[in-house]
Amino acid sequence: MDKFQSHQIARIIMRVRYGIATDEEKRVFEDWIRAGEEHQALYDKMASDESLKEYLKLKSDYNQATDYGKLHAGILNSLNKRNRQRRIRRYSLWAGSAAAVLLVAGMFLFKYMEPSRDVMTRRPYVAKMTSGPKVQDKVILVLADGEKVGMTKIRQDSMRVGTAVVMGQEDKLVYDSDSGQKDSVVFEEPEINKIITTTGGFYTLVLSDGTRVWLNSESELEYPVLFGKGKRVVKLVGEAFFEVTKDASRPFIVETNDIRTRVLGTSFNIKAYQNEPAVATTLFTGKVEVALLTDTLRKVVLVPGKQADLNLQTTHLSVGDVNLEHVIAWKEGMFMFNKENIEVVTRQIERWYGVKFIYEAGCHKHYTFNGYLSKDESLKTILDALTFTGGPKFKIDENVVYVKD
Repeated sequence: MDKFQSHQIARIIMRVRYGIATDEEKRVFEDWIRAGEEHQALYDKMASDESLKEYLKLKSDYNQATDYGKLHAGILNSLNKRNRQRRIRRYSLWAGSAAAVLLVAGMFLFKYMEPSRDVMTRRPYVAKMTSGPKVQDKVILVLADGEKVGMTKIRQDSMRVGTAVVMGQEDKLVYDSDSGQKDSVVFEEPEINKIITTTGGFYTLVLSDGTRVWLNSESELEYPVLFGKGKRVVKLVGEAFFEVTKDASRPFIVETNDIRTRVLGTSFNIKAYQNEPAVATTLFTGKVEVALLTDTLRKVVLVPGKQADLNLQTTHLSVGDVNLEHVIAWKEGMFMFNKENIEVVTRQIERWYGVKFIYEAGCHKHYTFNGYLSKDESLKTILDALTFTGGPKFKIDENVVYVKD
């Protein structure tokens, strides 16, 4: 059974359990149950799950207190409005489903079947250009002379900033090509720019060699305006996805505080946040070499589907398999968790919503989560979904979230 079929069957199972399945869906469900003993075993596991029992109780409470005709119309209006503002994934709705309940269903289904997701291009938060010593913006461009430019409110189709063009409607920054100069130009002091994304920020840029970069929240990328001849070196703090333009004469190098990733032309993701225990480099296409900055002899070569992890405490460098869909979920505007510990989950939420999690005395940290959630949802909706799927309780107090069992 492929991913799409698994997703469809899982959805039908949930609708049958909620008592909202159509006659055709009931027929499909019965045929599926009769098709094999493993199907019956899967259904029994889902039907006895504590999360499902809590979900059904929640749905019953909603049924007793909610005008579903009005609620359903409100959800559709909200989603239609959001679709007009940005390109996002389409949500499947069925009668009697509130936003929080939809999230619980998504988290629950992920426990048993791999979900099938359409690839989505996320529209970042956007905005008007301002400059000055203090710039309040989710994305900031720092020019070579120190001037700071707010990037996410630019409404024009395009606007030139230095040697780059800001594509306001597409939410990206595109630098002039250096293709005609790369063989002859050597800079004594190259002009350096920096893109900074703050809490909740997300941005795309195209470097002068044609390399495309997607920058996650709370990240910084420092790069030359023109690469010229020789190596193409950029510096990263935080997380970014790269699609590097192939150029055998000019290796592309990404430096973090701890590792150096060297490529010729490929696509890969680097996660190098300062509050994470490891630096992770994940290869999607091509080949990359990952080495320690302090000991370049300690290096590994990755092939697609592999991830290099540098433990920042022990400096141990290891390589393993990884689910690429999970790694790149942030780029598609999603949180995706695969048996992630609650502290890993809350660090991601902190970077997007700008809050600080505090664990109350006696609170256990053994919770783990599977599932996928949209970053377009409110903080409260995200936290409610985590609680409904067996997690702890959360209390929001301005920019602090208290966690308790």
